[in-house]
Amino acid sequence: MIMDNKLISDESLKAYKNRFQEMQKNKDTEKGNELFILRLVAISEQINNLHVKAKINNFEIENEGPIDLGGSGEIPGPMPMFLASMANCLEITALLYLSYSNMKVNSINVKVEANYDKRSSLNPKEEPFLGFYDLKITWYLKTEENFKKIERILNKVEEICPLKGTLTRINNFHQKIELIK
Repeated sequence: MIMDNKLISDESLKAYKNRFQEMQKNKDTEKGNELFILRLVAISEQINNLHVKAKINNFEIENEGPIDLGGSGEIPGPMPMFLASMANCLEITALLYLSYSNMKVNSINVKVEANYDKRSSLNPKEEPFLGFYDLKITWYLKTEENFKKIERILNKVEEICPLKGTLTRINNFHQKIELIK
């Protein structure tokens, strides 16, 4: 089998290499903070019943509460969307990293599975805790590359995936309330 397909465009690979070099050069500096810390703001508003829409930059993302809470089931809720975002983030990171490593891969897909405990309103103090747990990542690759090489790269991908890093980091949440009369 001849592997001549590219996973990403030359332009995307060049942009990734340039950014990676800039990050290495400015790793823990003030200039690095200026270049690579991006403040994102998402604003959500109700459309109807449990149907909501968030605006972030020039995009709108719609979600709905689950059917068992009165949602219609026509669009995904925030939790399924979160899991899909995890899969997408892993895939994009893998596409970039495999291409950057000059690996000959024709295609790659990732499946992310998790158990989801919906008892969030109970705020349990003992396991099982609310939300996702027992996440399982399965990779599917069309390649003739050595398994160990692929495994090493995908382990690195899982380590550096920004969404996965967000999940494993302890985050501080700050709340502000503004009443509009």
